[in-house]
Amino acid sequence: MVAHSRIRFALHFIVALAFVGPVAADDLADLAAQPLADGEAFQAVTPASVNTAASRLRAALGPLDRLLARSPSNSDWREYLDWPALVGQAASGSKADPATLRRLLGLFDAEENGLEMHQFVAVRRALTAYLESVEAATNPKAKDVFAQRLEKLSKALADASKSGSPEALDPVGPLLARLEESGQASATVARVRGAVQRPNLYLHVDEDLLGSAVNRVVDEVAPVNDMLLGARVRGSGHTTGLVLLDFVPSADRATVDITLDATNHSDTRGTKGPVTVHTLGTTTIGARKRITISDQAVSSQPAEVSASTATRTAGIGVGTKFAEGLIRKMASRKIAQMKPQAEAVSAQRARERVRQQFESQLGDAIGRASRDYQTKFRRPLLERGWYPEVFRISSDDQRLALVARKALTDQVGAFTEPPAADPDAVLAARVHESIVNNVGEISLGGRTITQEFVDEQIKKNNIAMPEALQNEADQPPWSITFAKRRPVELDVDDRRVKFTVRGSRYTSGEREFPAMDVWAAYRVEPAEGKIRLVRDGDVQIYPPGFVPGGAEKLSVGETSLRRILQKRFGKVFKEVVDVEPLDLPGELQVAGPLPMEQMDARKDGWLAVGWRKKAAATSAAVVDPAAGAVAAAP
Repeated sequence: MVAHSRIRFALHFIVALAFVGPVAADDLADLAAQPLADGEAFQAVTPASVNTAASRLRAALGPLDRLLARSPSNSDWREYLDWPALVGQAASGSKADPATLRRLLGLFDAEENGLEMHQFVAVRRALTAYLESVEAATNPKAKDVFAQRLEKLSKALADASKSGSPEALDPVGPLLARLEESGQASATVARVRGAVQRPNLYLHVDEDLLGSAVNRVVDEVAPVNDMLLGARVRGSGHTTGLVLLDFVPSADRATVDITLDATNHSDTRGTKGPVTVHTLGTTTIGARKRITISDQAVSSQPAEVSASTATRTAGIGVGTKFAEGLIRKMASRKIAQMKPQAEAVSAQRARERVRQQFESQLGDAIGRASRDYQTKFRRPLLERGWYPEVFRISSDDQRLALVARKALTDQVGAFTEPPAADPDAVLAARVHESIVNNVGEISLGGRTITQEFVDEQIKKNNIAMPEALQNEADQPPWSITFAKRRPVELDVDDRRVKFTVRGSRYTSGEREFPAMDVWAAYRVEPAEGKIRLVRDGDVQIYPPGFVPGGAEKLSVGETSLRRILQKRFGKVFKEVVDVEPLDLPGELQVAGPLPMEQMDARKDGWLAVGWRKKAAATSAAVVDPAAGAVAAAP
């Protein structure tokens, strides 16, 4: 009836897109037109506020404590972190020592490999907030610091309003976090966040796309062998119909119906005593299983099934010559009397059969999707700090719409509305550069990646080694330690995109090299029915803050590193990148590959991409005669 692997795949596809966030009303022009913190003066920080920050640090220490307890380097890490002092300060509340907190924070902010793990990062953030709260309560110059932060915040917002570019907002996230941690200007912080933490990811998937993994023609002949009102009934049933995926309008979650609309034509012979009745039956079947995906779980409602049966007698056979006419006449009268009951029983059995099949086949798929939602999506994102701060998924009768905002307290999101999506796209994404940069910082900030690690991951996931990561025979093993701030960055401008990798440390064999930034800019151009990215000049490789052509010159070591990185990143950032049609995974392969028909890059950081259906001449309806079908009783 329904191939449960296809249903499970469609559910996984829906769940994988499940992100949403609220849209704010303020914009940068509003903020620039009115002085910040108007009417909000510096507030003295109470011991209760400091104690709250201390309790949050203690809560963050729990997961790190458990992580260290499982580590072979447990004692070394605790010694490095000065664990007794850390625990002692967390227990001190308003009596904590700012100098000790700054020293401890420096340990978490060092270039030690492993400090990028989310348990360490959570403690570092909580420790930062605790220190801010303590200093706001004890530092006699805290009021001056507050005023300076407001001044810097005003300037950054004014610059961003004037330029319309996200780069001017770089200082805003950390400034908002420091104000919030020190308990200052709460109304201003909320207002600014509303303007610069708008959703930074919009996705939608068309019903036709997911339907290609589920929709199918049902066409099956099955034997019938049953007892009906005391008569043994044998024959065959031919079921034809459609299984369809159907989106249901829902504002606060995704709602999907899997429906069956089928008709069973039966040809049976029922025997009781000397009488055999040849019956032709038609059973109309309808079934629906409703599935919902919320921010908490994947769930379903019991299947709703309807069936009605109509029959007609095609012939009556009598197995004896004695009183044959009388028996035939009596049988005809009895059949007419029992016809309503027989049709009702047949319809009831058809309903139960369909219900059992729907619940059995879809229940497995829904159960797996529900478990995977928790174990493979929600829980890992929560543990790694990648989960969106708020999200929701909605559906209308044509598509699923998903809107996300990912920005931690010291990060910003989008500050404008996204461009329009391609109305003919079956899969569309509107991505603001901030979500890429924010997630990149959470994932890679301070992390060291080695060639050995890459080789292990390639082997573990059984994928081909990308050409850009392949080492030539004469090249020694390499490693890169990413910068803590903006380790990877996407910079979107009008019809241009720029990719930057920031490394604070590089190694090649036994040689060690200092920080270096690597970037390449691409123009977005249409080409021969495709979208093409054309590199704008060479890959650029310079130390952080270095101005090419200025008075400062590169050292011998920096020049050597540039040659090494040029060879490596020249493979990563190719001169021309043709965007190929999107190959779809699993059961969705039948709908692809999908050609990309939209790639719009805007100065405010938005990148809109959309994939349409492949050419009609190459598409085909999904027909799966091998799928199980419903065989209704006569």
